[in-house]
Amino acid sequence: MAGSQKATCPLCRSRKGRRACPAKGALICPHCCGVKRRVEIDCPEDCVYLDGAHAGSWEGRETERKRDLRRVAFHVQDLRREQAEIFFLALVGISGLRARRHDLDDALLLEAVSALRKTTETRQSGILYDHAPADSRARGLVLDLRQMFEANAKDGTATAPADRDLLPVLGALEAGLRATLLERAGATAFLDTAVRLAGRALPRAGEAHRPLIVAP
Repeated sequence: MAGSQKATCPLCRSRKGRRACPAKGALICPHCCGVKRRVEIDCPEDCVYLDGAHAGSWEGRETERKRDLRRVAFHVQDLRREQAEIFFLALVGISGLRARRHDLDDALLLEAVSALRKTTETRQSGILYDHAPADSRARGLVLDLRQMFEANAKDGTATAPADRDLLPVLGALEAGLRATLLERAGATAFLDTAVRLAGRALPRAGEAHRPLIVAP
């Protein structure tokens, strides 16, 4: 009967709602719960899906924790501290992009990151030229990535990392994406890692920021 079917998730409007979300007051799908918690959803601290097997970070999932660290540690080890901070802030921004763009996967993100890295590399050599990705969806994503690295100063002007810092960060992201795609662990394996690491960067109420990289 139609009345016994689960309602469609109000966030993605495509999958069935299966988890009771206290913040939204509705049933949402496990995917939206996993990628949008604390990014797009203002989760209360007593939500049952914040801990244990459903946790957005690594709680109760040691194998996953080690795999996530392996996916990023090798690529950030040569970054300076300031650059590493930009890298992990980028992961937080990427997790937010994923929550807004349902078509986003690792291959599409790689194309956009690669194009922005080439543009930054060309600009650093003194030539202004925008390298456009072949996929039109990635072209819009490049703009999202540029905005992600920008911030507003106190006087309202936009600021961004210097190319000498941005370029190695983009290179590390590109290398991490390429290596993860070679794992053949799924179309969004790197994005899943970014969301879990972003969960480490977003502290719960009353908590200080937790370190993003912890020794395995």
